Amino acid sequence: MRAPSLRFFPLVLLGLTAALGASGCGDDETVAARGPDGAGGAPDAGGEGGEPASGASPSAGATGGAGEPATTAECGQLDVEALGNAAWDPRFTIAGVTGHDGITPTIHDFAIEPDGAVLAAGRFAYHEGKAVPPLLRLRAGQWQPARQTWTLEPPGDGFAALALSDEGALALATADSFGERDGEIWLDRDDEQQVIGAFNGQVRSMAWFGGKLYVAGELELGEVANLAVWDGESWSAPSGGAPDGPVLELLVAGDSLYVGGAFTTVGGVASANIAAFDGLTWTPLPLTEALAVYALTQSAEGELYAGGVLGELGAASGLVKRVGDAWQVVGGGLAQFQTRGVVSDLVAHDGVVDVAGCFSSAGGLAGADGAVQTVGLARWDGASWQSLNTGSAAASPWFQPGVCGDEGVSALWDMEFQRLAVADERLFVGGSFAGVEGVQTQSLAVREGDAWQAQGSGGLGLGGSLDRVVAGGPGCELFGLGAFTHLGGEPAPGRVARFDGRSWQLLEDELPQDAYCPAIDVSAAGELAVACTVFTEDGSASGVLLSVEGDRLVRRELDTELPPLHAIKFDDSGKLWLSGGDASGFVATVDGDAVSFMPVDFDGPVQFLDVRDGDDVLVAGTFSQVGGTAAAHIAHYVAGEWRALGKGLVGQPQAIGRDANTVYASTYNDGEGAYLLGAFDGKAWSELGGGKSGLAVEDFYSFNQISPVRGGLILVGSAELQNGSGRGALLWKDGKLQPVGGGGVHGITVSGVAVAQNALWIGGVIAEVSDGEETTSSVGIARLAW
Repeated sequence: MRAPSLRFFPLVLLGLTAALGASGCGDDETVAARGPDGAGGAPDAGGEGGEPASGASPSAGATGGAGEPATTAECGQLDVEALGNAAWDPRFTIAGVTGHDGITPTIHDFAIEPDGAVLAAGRFAYHEGKAVPPLLRLRAGQWQPARQTWTLEPPGDGFAALALSDEGALALATADSFGERDGEIWLDRDDEQQVIGAFNGQVRSMAWFGGKLYVAGELELGEVANLAVWDGESWSAPSGGAPDGPVLELLVAGDSLYVGGAFTTVGGVASANIAAFDGLTWTPLPLTEALAVYALTQSAEGELYAGGVLGELGAASGLVKRVGDAWQVVGGGLAQFQTRGVVSDLVAHDGVVDVAGCFSSAGGLAGADGAVQTVGLARWDGASWQSLNTGSAAASPWFQPGVCGDEGVSALWDMEFQRLAVADERLFVGGSFAGVEGVQTQSLAVREGDAWQAQGSGGLGLGGSLDRVVAGGPGCELFGLGAFTHLGGEPAPGRVARFDGRSWQLLEDELPQDAYCPAIDVSAAGELAVACTVFTEDGSASGVLLSVEGDRLVRRELDTELPPLHAIKFDDSGKLWLSGGDASGFVATVDGDAVSFMPVDFDGPVQFLDVRDGDDVLVAGTFSQVGGTAAAHIAHYVAGEWRALGKGLVGQPQAIGRDANTVYASTYNDGEGAYLLGAFDGKAWSELGGGKSGLAVEDFYSFNQISPVRGGLILVGSAELQNGSGRGALLWKDGKLQPVGGGGVHGITVSGVAVAQNALWIGGVIAEVSDGEETTSSVGIARLAW
């Protein structure tokens, strides 16, 4: 079965002012938001006590952005008609293999062809930004699709295992990454594929032995469980009978087939977790202290090694060697801090044994004398350990399951480092990692000599994401705020980046790693400001304002200590406004080093801020009162006083925006209902995002930013159109929603939007974009140009 997207999973993401939450939507464009029971009608959605939006008459209707944008000084004017000629910029991909949004792309298996070419299979969709099937071949230094034509359509979840026969027949086991898993065994001969078997469960390893295909995993194939044999005509259990538990590794070495897994008998012979078969007889090689054996290899000298979940929880282990009739831990073992390490794969070559898995040290528990720090990859040379990855990794915009392999055998398919192979004196590693030893290369890396190499040319994509994007200054520069480790393939750990049209530049800061930075803005004159909150050892929090000096962000020295910051905004005159708070909220301005707080108390944080000038301030947050005036989550300062907007908002605010006629808001359900796209026309709130708008009606949809433009609204968030034509980034025009760019933006969350240099930039935990017909890799950021 195909894995559903994870784009609706609630996540808290660094750089966002609020977590993704459940958001309701109505069934009609003009009715109030859904209540918690799903019935239409937000409580008290009436308009008494309200006021018109600034510049709007009390009778002005909710136009859906037909008026001018609220901010006249914004950089890069956008008319919605320009989007009709726009195209997604294909440059924003990364090295390795990338995929659809949701679960991380993964390389599950390798195979070496007779001419030395390397096959790699897994769950992925792109390489170097180009759409590819989930089976690649490396030949002459280039990864290319291994098949130009397919008689069977490659599955969306790709392939979990490969096996290449001496005669050139390729067996493939399809993968399934979610729910009750099942799949098929394909035979590929002369570039034509046929299904030769169907199974329930998962396949981990396949091998040709004695002219037959052996298929191993946690599976049922017809009447056969865990290890099935195909003789060219039919499937059967192995000679002597099926194992009584999963078989997770097959190794053909010399005249023997070695099997490893989590069983006590195989072929009718008692043998805990490991056994050998010579075509006639099974030989027990019991490893009783193993919970599961995941990997086997044999050196050129005939030494047999096994890896997996071995030994006691508090002892270093993971890798053992057969010595006589017993198994011995190799080199003091592997550890994940103060617990046992887990080995997912290993390969013996050139006098060394390379191992992959889940561990942080080799040679003992972390901190033990002689232990070597190494993350997930290590080399044993017969006398000592060498680190192959010190832990300088990379971030990615995909969901990483975060398993270690000892949570149960099914965790093996989700481990970060999964498979190893050696070809032409190079070490290949596959899995779901974002990089190795500081090299950004998604899920696929090669070590040649003493260095890791990224696979593919990559592009301008990110190792991580930019969650908020803004544009401003005389050059209309683009700035982004988020959490990332790489920019355009180069190591650049930080929070804020600038794009000059050709490349990214990091703006470094000296804040602690756990600082929370939710907001960024840039003035028309080019002044950049970033709002952060830092934490002390006693748990208290204070706000920090950052500004640019050269290529760095520095703390701005102010005349008073700031409470936690949530939002910042330059008004039309260039004055900087701040808002935030914790138990109570505030709004303030900054002039030089002087902070001036507005003399009013909010009974909760002010998380969203939209300012035109000192007498026109729109705010939203978790407050319910402003200076004693009831104002449910949203308030407007105008004519020298704070005013409620009708009955206020139902649900916790996620985004606000306004044009000349209407105030807009998106909220998530806190138990009393929510607005997906609420509109206040000066009298009452109404829901615009119901079924008639073209939007699918789901309680968990929401928008993270509402950006008025000429002729409409740009909306970014988790919502999807009813007809399935697009999601993530939508255009509201003439009362209807349509996907931006033809098919929208696909990501776990889509959270920011800005217009700069004849382009619409969209930020978030993004994996790809769509023009309505085809999808394109776009990692951590997306750019639609015209």
